[in-house]
Order: sequence, then structure tokens, then C-alpha cells
Amino acid sequence: MKTSSLSGEISEQRGEQFSAARRRLVLPLLCIAVFLDALDTSIVNVALPSIQHDLRLTTLDLPWVAGIYFLLYAGFLLLGGRAADLLGRRRIFMVGSALFGLASFICGLANDAWLLLLARALQGLGAALTLPAAISIITTTFAEGPERNKALSIFSATGASGFSFGLVLGGVLTTFISWHWIFFVNVPFALLILLLVPHVVKESRVMTGARSYDIAGAVTVTAGLLLLGYAITQANQPGATPLMTVGLLVLALVVLAVFILVERRAKEPLIPLRIFRSKNTVSANLASFTLLGPFFSFLFIAALYLQDVLHYSPVLASLALLPGSVLTVLVSRFVTPRLLNALGVKLSSVIGLLCMASGVALLALIGPNSDYLGVILLPMLLVMGLGLGIGYPALAVAAVSGISDAEQGLAAGLQGTALQAGGGLWLAIMAAVVTVSAAAAQGVISGVVPSVSAQLSGFHAGLLVAAAGAVLGAIIALIGIQGRPAEQKEQRSVETFAEDKLSI
Repeated sequence: MKTSSLSGEISEQRGEQFSAARRRLVLPLLCIAVFLDALDTSIVNVALPSIQHDLRLTTLDLPWVAGIYFLLYAGFLLLGGRAADLLGRRRIFMVGSALFGLASFICGLANDAWLLLLARALQGLGAALTLPAAISIITTTFAEGPERNKALSIFSATGASGFSFGLVLGGVLTTFISWHWIFFVNVPFALLILLLVPHVVKESRVMTGARSYDIAGAVTVTAGLLLLGYAITQANQPGATPLMTVGLLVLALVVLAVFILVERRAKEPLIPLRIFRSKNTVSANLASFTLLGPFFSFLFIAALYLQDVLHYSPVLASLALLPGSVLTVLVSRFVTPRLLNALGVKLSSVIGLLCMASGVALLALIGPNSDYLGVILLPMLLVMGLGLGIGYPALAVAAVSGISDAEQGLAAGLQGTALQAGGGLWLAIMAAVVTVSAAAAQGVISGVVPSVSAQLSGFHAGLLVAAAGAVLGAIIALIGIQGRPAEQKEQRSVETFAEDKLSI
């Protein structure tokens, strides 16, 4: 009997040791997913001029290489989180990773614009499944408190480092091999996830009798956003007519209205409309809609300007943008938490958005022979370091302030949707402004390659529109966000929460 008891104790200890060892591998595997998502954002921006040249894309078409990813990501983000809870977090994480890896492989093979855009859309869908599942696996694997906070901080910091690494890797691959390899590089990481996750991550799901996913809601909101973006960009294409543009805009609004009707009648709506009763949440999401759009517009124009006008190589352009990315991490980690505690989320959000607007507007000083330190580096540090480093965590805190614990995840997911949707739509608006202004400056129809001076005129107009968007966000935050919502409850460690929300 003693031998049997001793054997049982040894088996139990070995099981605990295995469980502990397995948990140590869970976080690194999940971090690969957010690393790839962040890397994909920056690595593609650096390669855009090369993609434009090889696939003969117009300035109107080019933003869709990035924008269609963000819009699909935004449209299916909440559905991805819901599916992970009900169908199994590990299962959805693996499905999303497989789809992301397959789509990346297709992107790498693409020699036609339509195939690249289709694969980028599939990448966005894969990310929408993968990222919410990864976060929910962390929250169900690590106990609430210091352990979970540490895990989420590492997860978020990995995203920031992926963005920085993507700038450099994108430049190196595009310069010395081909832009196709910026997508191929994702494939081995996706395979590694699929190989190891079944042996490391335990399956978990919400046990409930009724299952409802609101697929209709995800499809209609995504279709509405895509139609809205297309209506904006096609208005300046050769052959476009006012009637066609108005018709597409009306169709987009009708589809979005259908989405609202679907949400009102759904048993388990993707976005329960009751959450919009919170003025704080509504204002934070509207302000979030204006944050990533100007940021992505800044990256888009900066990459084209450095390579097409100043003739930087892709690797040199990526190194030129790197300081802003590094400063973002430092500001978010060491400055923003203290700023939130000292000034509250309202003023912190306003400061972040105004820094974003100032940096974008200052970049409009670019010319044929701009000085890097004064005209490129300073705006970049304002946009990426201060604007994104302060504004992103501050709005993340504001979006969930005053929300019940049962709906914290919903509020956070809604803010993520607003960020990504704003990024995709703002790119479409900016591209339309750039194209029209460049064509007007040269006195030719849209679609003709403009001269350097006309291209600069387009860049200037696009940057000013993006800056105006960030100013609008600052006004919304100033009027709508409550002063210090961190003090409404029990002063829930704003400092820790802000660090956890850093995921670029």
C-alpha cells in the first residue's frame, strides 16, 4: 500500500512538473502570433514601392495591399473571439494560424494584384481568428494577478518588437532578395505553431447549451466597410461617374444599416448595442477610429517618399523609420503609465492625438531634397514615439473604463475593431486625396504617373487630411471622455493596465 501511495505521489509530481514545463512553452508560442501580426504591418509598408512597381499598381490601388488586411481583421475580430470561446480556444488559434500561413504563402507567390489582395484579405481573416484566441488562452492559462499581468506584458511587448523588427527585415528582404519573401517568412512560423500547439496548449471553451456566433453580423459589417472604402477610392479612377460613386456609397450605408438591424435581432449579437450607452466607450472608440488611420497614412507616404523621391533603398528606408518604432516602446513602457496616473485618460488621449497630428502635419514640409533630421526624424518621433506611444494605451484604458467586468472583453474587442477599421478606411481616404491632388498639380487625369513635384503635392494634401483626422480625434476625446475614469472604481492599477495594452 505504501509503495502504491508513493508511486501515486511520484506520478502526481511528474504531472505537475510536466504541466509547469508545458505552461512555460505556452506563452512563447502565443507570442509568435502577435509577433507575426505586428511584423506583417511594418514589413509590408517598407515593401510597398517595390510591390507597386512590379504589379503596376496605381496610388489609389496600392493602399489596399495594407487596407484590405485591416478591414477584414476589423470585421471578423469580435467573431473570432466569440468562436474561440465557444468552439475551443486552441482549435480556433490553430485554424487562424493555418489560414494566416497559407495566405502568406499565396501572397508570396502572387504576381497579379487581384491574387495579392485576395490573399491579404485571407491574412486579415486569419489574424482575426488568431489574436483573440491567443489572448483568451493567456487569460485562462495564467492566474489573475501578477502572473497574468506579466504574461500579457510580455505578449504586448513582443508585438512592439515585431513591428520594429519588421521594418528592418522588410528592408533587407526587399533589397537583397525580393518583396515576395516578406510573406514567405511567415510560413515556417505558422508551421511551428501548428506542430507544437497541440502538445503544449490545453483546449478550453465556455460550456453553454446554446451556441450563437452572429456570422451575419460579421459578414455585413465587413462588407459595409469594404464597400465604403471602395466607393471612396474608385471615385477617382478613370471612367468613374458621380452616379456610380453615389450608388456605391448608398449601398455601403444600406449594408451597414442591415448590420445594425442584425445586431438588434441577434440572440448573441457581435456588438450588443447596449454597450453604446456608455458615453466614455463611444467617445474612446470614435477617437480610436482616428488614431491608426493617420499613423498608417504617415507610414504609407513616408515609405513612398523615402524610396520614390529621395531614392533610398528599402533597407535604408526601413532603418530611417526605426527610431520612431523604438521610441514608441520606450514611451509606452516608461512615460505613458505615469502620464495616465498624473493627468487621467482624457488629457493623455488628447496629448497623444495632438502629437500624432503635429507629426503628420510637420512631414508635409518634405521637398525634393528634405533634411532627414529636421523634416523626417522629428515628425516620425512625434507620430510614432509620442502620438502612438501615449495615445494607444490611453484610449485602450478609456474604452473599458466604467464597463462591468462581464463586458470588459467585449469593450476591448470593440476598440480593436474601431482601430483596425479606422486604419483601413483612412488609408482609402488618404489615397484618394493624394491621387486627386497629384493629378490636379500636373494637370492630367488620374492614373497617369505624376512628376516628382506633382507627387509631392499629393503627399502634402494627404498628410494634411490625415493630420486633420487626428485633430478631430483629439476634439472627440476632449469632449466625450470623462476626466479621470480610473478613479471611478477602485483605482484599478492604471499603470499595469496601460503596459498590458501595448500591442502595435
